[in-house]
Amino acid sequence: MAKRKLSVAIIGAGMGGLTVAATLRRVGIEVQVYEQASKFARIGAGIQQSSNAIKVLRLLGLEAHLRRVAFEPRAWLNREWDTGTPTNEFLLGSDIEERFGAPYLLMHRGDLHAALASIVPSEIIHLNKQVVGLTTAPSGGDPTVISSFTT
Repeated sequence: MAKRKLSVAIIGAGMGGLTVAATLRRVGIEVQVYEQASKFARIGAGIQQSSNAIKVLRLLGLEAHLRRVAFEPRAWLNREWDTGTPTNEFLLGSDIEERFGAPYLLMHRGDLHAALASIVPSEIIHLNKQVVGLTTAPSGGDPTVISSFTT
């Protein structure tokens, strides 16, 4: 009996959904992404990406692009809540990259989302779709399948 190729539906084309889609495609898994928004928009604010996160983004081929659009802070300061007096300084920049093998970057959420969207083919992203039903096959059958969408 021939082995059936795995096919995955991802609900949500946010940063997590797009990262999963790009990662699964890299290992040959068929993916379709369904998003309820009618278009992508540059929303949100700043986001931090630690060295571990950058290592994942590096494997997806996005590190160079993100270094161009992001900010690499020199240090992280902790301050007293009432006076603002610094209590602790944690060095970042080249120190953190040498220690952990990747930079610590700050960027706009929209820049990260756009970078992820750039590596997922637009034809597998279905905008303006909302899941309205799921069906689970009996034991031994196919896994859970999406039974219907609404636009």
